[in-house]
Amino acid sequence: MLEIQGRKYASVTVCDVTLYDLVTKYPVMYFDTLKLTSYEGTAEVTDIQGGKGNTTLASVSHSREVNVQFDDAIMTMSSLAVLTGGELREGTDSNKIVMTESELIKLPTDSEPQTIVLSKKARKGSYVYIAEMLDGILSTATRLENKLEEETDTIDLADFHNFKDLEGNGGTYRVFYEYELGFPTKQQEPWELTVLADKFAGTYRFVGDTVLFNQYTGSNDIFQIEIPRLKLDSSFSLSLSAATEAVVFSFKGKALRTDEGEMIKFRLLKANGSAAGIDDGGDHDQYDGSFKRVPAKEVLVDPVDGSLTDTGKTYPLDENYDPVEPASM
Repeated sequence: MLEIQGRKYASVTVCDVTLYDLVTKYPVMYFDTLKLTSYEGTAEVTDIQGGKGNTTLASVSHSREVNVQFDDAIMTMSSLAVLTGGELREGTDSNKIVMTESELIKLPTDSEPQTIVLSKKARKGSYVYIAEMLDGILSTATRLENKLEEETDTIDLADFHNFKDLEGNGGTYRVFYEYELGFPTKQQEPWELTVLADKFAGTYRFVGDTVLFNQYTGSNDIFQIEIPRLKLDSSFSLSLSAATEAVVFSFKGKALRTDEGEMIKFRLLKANGSAAGIDDGGDHDQYDGSFKRVPAKEVLVDPVDGSLTDTGKTYPLDENYDPVEPASM
């Protein structure tokens, strides 16, 4: 042990987390909107008992585990893909993404033309379904007789299998259909994440960056947590609230042992000198003097005896109290 009582710190905020690929070493995901980062280390203990009274002679610790949970306030498709182990793709014109749409349509009271106009073009080779909305009740839907031969947003009512003759009475209907999106446009950017039965979340190098409040200096020191091999848990839950409450996306993982036996590492970077405001062991830089008439000299203050050591840097001012440029000094 380096100290019998070290510097005291307070945890004041969450970590920013980066996940790195174990093979390529590239960062694959970065989280800077987390609400919680927690680390739990556990171990089991086996008691060895014997002798008169069968008392405990020794306790042997084993089966160490390090579990991690980090909750993200903001979801991205990339983070959801890392969590689920799913396949993420962007729509292209040759490999379009199929979206499903449901919308209300009000039919005109005119008897002609008896057609519906959709907000988007129903995709080629798909069916369109329509159901009447009457007194808040949605009737059983009826379908087009045949699949659409071309992409279109205009459909004749007569093409539906069991659509009654409206005789110009109009009405409100709900229409169900599919449409396609290809390459991203200024208005839309389609993405699709597919979770497969035989693919799960992977194992990554985990690095969490945060700060701890230094009780002695009154400043924040850098604190870093590394898990060389973190196996993400593939279980997930997605809750969507009607009350517009922020949904937390929770990630869980378990530290795996490396070949060297490492499971988790903690690193602390203490700020010394002027970066901390109070020195923790090295000389503290300070300006001795005034910026008004008396040149200010940079000195180092010894934290033990308070002695001053000039660094050679001075900051004289001219008659207008402006710093003197080096060339004119």
